[in-house]
This record gives sequence, C-alpha cells and structure tokens, in this order.
Amino acid sequence: MTARRDDPVLVIDLRTGECDAEQAAGAVLVLDDAEQAADHDEVYQALLGNPAVSGVLCVAVDGGNADGAVRIRPAPSLAPVERAATVWIGHSDGIRWRPAEPLVRAVERAAISGLGQLVDALTDPAVFAAVVKAVSTLPYSTASAGMVLERTSLHEVELRRAQEEAIAWFTDPDAGRVGAQELPRDEFRTAVRETIEVDPAEDVLLPGAELAEAHTRAVTALNAADHALTRVDHFLAPLPKRRPRPAVGPVLAEARAAVRDFHDKATQQLHRIDENLRGQRVGRDVVARLGVRGPVPARPRDIRDRSRRLVEEWLGRYRSVACLLPDLDAERVGQEPQGCAAAIAELDGLAPPAGPAPLLATWPQHSLVVPLAAVAGGLAALGTHALGIAAAFFLPLLVLAWFAAGLVLQARQPTATGEQGFAVASVLAALFWALPVFGGWLMVFLVAGAGMPDVLGVVATLLAVLLSAWTIGVGWRRSVRQWRRKLDFDGLRDRLAGAAQLVDEVIRAEWRPSARRAMFAEGLRQVSIGLTAVRDVLAERAADLLDSPEQHDGNHPYDPPDRDVHQEVCEVVVTDLVDLTIAALRPCWAGIDADRPAAREEHAREVERLLTAYREHLGQYGLLVPPPFARERAHRAELAARLWDGSQVGDALRCGSEAEMTQLCHARQLGAVSAMADRAQLVRFAPASVRGGRCGDPSGVTWTGEAEIAGTLRLVPLRQGVFQ
Repeated sequence: MTARRDDPVLVIDLRTGECDAEQAAGAVLVLDDAEQAADHDEVYQALLGNPAVSGVLCVAVDGGNADGAVRIRPAPSLAPVERAATVWIGHSDGIRWRPAEPLVRAVERAAISGLGQLVDALTDPAVFAAVVKAVSTLPYSTASAGMVLERTSLHEVELRRAQEEAIAWFTDPDAGRVGAQELPRDEFRTAVRETIEVDPAEDVLLPGAELAEAHTRAVTALNAADHALTRVDHFLAPLPKRRPRPAVGPVLAEARAAVRDFHDKATQQLHRIDENLRGQRVGRDVVARLGVRGPVPARPRDIRDRSRRLVEEWLGRYRSVACLLPDLDAERVGQEPQGCAAAIAELDGLAPPAGPAPLLATWPQHSLVVPLAAVAGGLAALGTHALGIAAAFFLPLLVLAWFAAGLVLQARQPTATGEQGFAVASVLAALFWALPVFGGWLMVFLVAGAGMPDVLGVVATLLAVLLSAWTIGVGWRRSVRQWRRKLDFDGLRDRLAGAAQLVDEVIRAEWRPSARRAMFAEGLRQVSIGLTAVRDVLAERAADLLDSPEQHDGNHPYDPPDRDVHQEVCEVVVTDLVDLTIAALRPCWAGIDADRPAAREEHAREVERLLTAYREHLGQYGLLVPPPFARERAHRAELAARLWDGSQVGDALRCGSEAEMTQLCHARQLGAVSAMADRAQLVRFAPASVRGGRCGDPSGVTWTGEAEIAGTLRLVPLRQGVFQ
C-alpha cells in the first residue's frame, strides 16, 4: 500500500504538541525533531497501524549543533515501510548548492522560509505521494531536501487593490468596474415571470359548469344565427319553398342574448377573482361556484427549489448583490397577487351592443323605389306602339311584377318575433311599388303619345324589363347584405372570443397559480433579507477580507511584481463572493422549506462564519486554490494561467539533480549530503494550469490541483554514519 494522490494531507507538529493517531486519516505530514523522532516511534506505529492513514512522511528538523555535526534518529517504524519516509532538514532557510561545485551561496531571507515552502508543497496530496514513493527507495528511507520552487502568490498590494474594487462592485450599486458587462435586467425579469409556469393546455373551466355552459350556448347560438343569415342571403329566399325555418329574427335575438349572458357571467367571475386576489372576503369556493378550477396547491419544497435555481443562476450573471437586490425586490412585488382590475376594464370594452338588433331595411327604400318604378312604367309607355296588341298585356304584367316583388320583400322582412306579414306588406307594395309604375306609364303616354318609332319602342321596352328585373332580383340580396353589416355578427363573434380568451388568461395566469405565486413572492422576500444581510456584512468586512501575511518578491518586500493581472484577480474575488453568498443563503432555503423564515441575524452569522473561513483559506492556501464553497472555477483557471505564464516555472521544472538548488541544510553539514548526491531522486510537480502554457507539457511532472507553488525537489540520501 502506498500513499494515495487524492488523500487530504493532515499536518501534525510533534515539536509543540501530541498527536491523536486514532483520529488521523488520509496522508499525514509530521514535523518532528531530528534527534527525537525515534522517541516518538509509538506515535508513528499507531499512525501506520491506523487503516484510515494512507501514508506518513516525517520532516525531521535538525535543532542545530555547534560543531555542525549531523545527528538524526529516525523512527524505526518508518524505515522499512513502503508508505512512509523521512525528510531531514538541517536548516530552515538552507544554502544555494550545486553538487559539482565546492562553493555555496547564501540564501536571501524571505517572508516564507525554505522549510515553510517545502511544507506548503508537501501539503498537496500528489506531491506528498510522489515524495514518499521517491524517498522510500533510498537507504533508511531518509533524504535531505533541496528545491527550486516558483510561487505565484499575489502581493499584498495586488490583493488590497482587488479587494477594494471587487467588494465595492459587489456591495455598492453605484460603483463601476472596468470591463463589467451590462446587467441583464430584461432577461432577469422574464426569468422571474416564467419561474411559476402556466400550463397552456390545461382546461381551466369545469366541463358542464355554469360558465362553460354559457360559453357553449353562445357559440351554438352564433352558429345558428350565422346559418340562418346564410340561408336568407339568397335571391330566392323570399319564396315559400326557400323560406328559412325557424324565423331569422328570434334566432338572432337568441344569439345576442346568449353572448350577453356569457359576458355578464364572465364579468361576475373576474370580479370574484379580483376580490379574492386582493384579500377581500371572497372565498375560493365562491370563485369556483361558476365552474372555475381552484388554484394549484403550493408546495414549499418546490418553491424552494425554484427560488434557489433562480437566485443562484442570476446572481452568477449579475455578479453583484447590490445590483440584483433592487431588481429582485421589484419583481417580487410583481409576483404578489395584484388582482385583475385591468382585465375587468378590458372585458367591459368587449361587451356586446345593448338594445334590440337592427331591423332589415328593404332596398330599394321607399324614396328610391318610387322613381325606379315610375321610370320602368315610362319606358313601357314608349314601347306601346311597338308592342301593339301585346301592350295591353305587358303593362298589367309589369305592374303586377312590381307589386309582387314589393309584397314579398316587405312581407318577408324579419322582425324580433317572426316576419312582417302580407297584411302590412300589401298596402306598402301597392303604394310604393305598383302605383308608381302605372303612374309613370300614364304620364309618358299622355305626353309622348304613341308616335315613337318601333325600333326605339322595342329598346325602351327592353330597358323597362331589364330595370324591373334588376330591381326585383337585386333588391332582396342587397337588403340582406346591408342588414348583415349592421348586425355585425362577425364582430359579435370576435367579442365573444375575446371575452372567453380574456377570462381564460386571467384564470390561467392569475388565478390558478395564485397560491404558488404568493408563496414564491414570500420566498423572494426571504431571499432579499438574506442578500441584504450578506451585502451589509461584506461592506463592514471590506477592509480585512483578503488580509494575509505579506508577500515578497525576493528583492523589495513592499514592491509588487510587474504584471497585469488585476482584472483577473478581481474576477476571481467577485466569483468567490458570488459563491460565498450562495452558500450563505442556506438558512433561507431551510426557512422556505419549513415555512419558518430565517431572521436577518441568522444570515449574518452564516456570512460571518463563511468570511472567516474564507480569510483563513486565503492565508493558508492563497487565491489560486478554490475555497470549499467554490462552484465556478473558470475565472480562477484563467488567473492561474496568466500567473504561471509570467513566471519562471518552466526553468524550475527543467532542473536536473546537478543544478544549483536551495538545499535545506547548513554549509557545515554538506559532508553528510554531498557524498550521495549522484543517487538523488527528483520530484517535479506543478498545477495542471501550467500544462499547455509557455512551458508546454514537460514529461516526468507530477500534476497537482490548483496551487501557488511548483518546481523541482531534489531528495539526496544521507551518509550512513549520521544515523544514530
């Protein structure tokens, strides 16, 4: 069994305290005194005997002897074990040493000692496993550590600058940020309104109930009226065999009454829905009395999940809690039940016309039929000579035709209860249709006489016949068509369809989801409380959020490196703040699910806890290592790539065992190391973000997770005489 690459590394310092071996798990890195490691052999035995421990690596630190002698007493239980090893440290800062040269150089003091950097490297599980494997092949499973490391830790100035800008952008709606995209407000509003979906295929009216039946009756009556009007709209319709049954008038009156009845019931229904939604004393049973399905029940868990998905997605897109909050509050108000007063006003505009239906006005009207009949009679008088004896029959037939046309047209005129009838029609037909024909004939005959040439007489007679036929044949259909335009049953059908659609939309979009929308609005209110607490706590902690030990570049402790990564650092910090906020909303989701809203103080405590853990994480691992609550890693990968591309990590990974490195020992102690330098083992390691960058894809590299340290470790076996 060997140390696994994915086991977390537990760091234990036996120089300052004791170790509970039974509670240890994973890979264990032990800091111990080089001359006292053997005294702690029971601890190492207990660690190796713990099945939860995958590997043990002892970093034996020499306390320093005046004569420079190397004295190391490794724990016996670590030597013959494949998953255990010892790394000896003679000096915490070390010396610059090349095995082929006798001279050494001093190492400049830095904020983090060589020992500290080695421990940082060994806390990565992959590096830990590689070092244990390499050292376990050496004599006594012990080695002296040398190293060439490259760190990409951010300077304090870089962190401070990014901290100020990122927190200002995240918590202040008036703060601008370079490179920030326009906020997706329109898309967010659409997403909120679509969170509680509306089923477009659902039948919201109960079949057979009062409102549905009223609509069915109105549609049926309109279809019957349309059929009756179609039958009337024929030039033979006045004849007895073509006479429409039942009478048109009552059918039309029934259709208008049915449409009016549905409109009244629809108006009553919308008023009940409006009063219920606005919290007045109208129960849901009253709303459902006309045959409307009740609201869909609201399930807290469903509302919790919908609210959570919405907030997590759009906080990630807004990347600012201060900018999201006002939009969230505005849309929350829109989700609360608002009533349907606007729909009621629109429905009032779709009311069918009041009063009785317009009557059929015959064409030609009396003021027009008289001159037309007189003209027909006058033309007949001009053809008297040409017709000869036939004129005695032609004039009576012409008068009779006009009388019959007027009689049928007037008698078949629809009324609200049936037809006008022949009694009234006969008088009107005689006065306005028949008598003007005879009068026109008599007037022309007396004035012009019978001296008209036969050819012109025949033409006049033909014109009289044509005029009479056109007037009699067109009169009925033209009357009906003008009447249909006045009735406007197509408009009445559109009003019915518009009213039905409006009622359907209100029930479907306002009434049915009203319970879920009310709970959703309450959920958004709780989210708003949580986001406000996050914003306030972050604003209070802005000054020390990223505070960490000073980082040095090795030359001047206060000058940051010359690199342009500010934008990438800001994006990483903002992304962490987004993920931290999402994690801090956990009390909110629990409150929605349990119908027990979390107080602002509960959110504030959760934010404080996460901020403290985040600050400790940054101090221990740096910004490149994702914190436990991190969700999105693209920005961090981009920053890591920029940092590593600007570093000398390629040179550090290409170093061989003969290269100059920082050997963690004193110059006087090289005698215990130099004799075995040709048997040194190398461990090259780097984060995966280095691969594919400027240094390419070097071979023999142990690829680690996201970290701020990379390079090469030289593990040199010690001379046999130093072991005690």
